[in-house]
Amino acid sequence: MSAREASKRERTVRIQQAAERLLRTRSIEDVTTREVAEEAGVGEATLFRYIGSKHELLFMVYGNRMDELLSAIEQHDAMTAIAAASAPKTGEHYLDRILNAYRTRCDFYLENPENAAIYLRAGFDTKNPGRGRNLAQGDRSIRLTTAILTDGQAEGVLDSRVEPRLVAQNCHAIYMHEIDRTPTRGYAPDTIWDRVRPRLHAQLDLLVIGRP
Repeated sequence: MSAREASKRERTVRIQQAAERLLRTRSIEDVTTREVAEEAGVGEATLFRYIGSKHELLFMVYGNRMDELLSAIEQHDAMTAIAAASAPKTGEHYLDRILNAYRTRCDFYLENPENAAIYLRAGFDTKNPGRGRNLAQGDRSIRLTTAILTDGQAEGVLDSRVEPRLVAQNCHAIYMHEIDRTPTRGYAPDTIWDRVRPRLHAQLDLLVIGRP
């Protein structure tokens, strides 16, 4: 790597870290590009050589953190499955794994609800060049839920007449809908799990074989 490339990379890292510090607790709407530039130790004109708008900072920072979160969720679920490998399986075991994944996502949402809602909506904007990342992250959650349900069906404790991917898509749609309507309906953000949980149960509970 040339000295110029190394310098450019170092500035990119500084800008990303500065944006992450500022956006961890503040809305992107309240953060100025001047603040980011000062926090990163670069000029504002230099900053705009690396980003097109301040919202790109949110998509970059929040997107990175979401990737890390999803990896942690997948790793935790894999460890849960390994720990329970020799135990008799119940339908509730598989449902709990799905609920735990979405509870973790809801907890992450609560760190900064406004930025979370902005990031989510960006995934629906066909003009957003980073939209593919949002969609890929949603697909990761859907794949995990699909895999858990498929395993439960193979174990004979979940209804095999239901297509797992369709249920997984519905579960993810519930989570996204509740995040999107929190500001629209004026709901308190800290009620997110209280709203997501019963809707997930309504989608999942009927799959458990033998449940009254």
